Amino acid sequence: MTDLIKVDYESDRPTVLARDLHKELEITERFSSWFTRMCSYGFDEGADFNPYQNVQVRLEGTREVRRDIQDYQITIDMAKEIAMLQRTERGKQIRKQLIELEKAWNSPEQVMARALQVADRTIKQLTLVNQQQEQQIAEMKPKADYVDTYI
Repeated sequence: MTDLIKVDYESDRPTVLARDLHKELEITERFSSWFTRMCSYGFDEGADFNPYQNVQVRLEGTREVRRDIQDYQITIDMAKEIAMLQRTERGKQIRKQLIELEKAWNSPEQVMARALQVADRTIKQLTLVNQQQEQQIAEMKPKADYVDTYI
């Protein structure tokens, strides 16, 4: 199955951008009013979606114009529900893609891979903390020796 929508795997659970979903669902309604309407179905900020500032670059004549636009990182569960609410063939396709993506995300191999990545990050952080502590000890040792000699 070809990917209809781009998925972000950077956080602890995969998300999609609401504007991307809006575009792929081929919604003609203005994004801000559409997203507000979708949120009225009981989605909660912080649990189902998080605000996301996005920079959009467009050419207007000969100059490049940058604009900050409001977007939202939405969970796969929220995206599936929104796709289902649209009651279109496109919505059905996107929902199927998201279901397949979720199955792959929860496969034992992927769960183990994420666990290993978390363990690797933890080890790197602990190593960095140890290095910082050893550096502080090395810096303090001459002072401690002087105090010991003085006393």
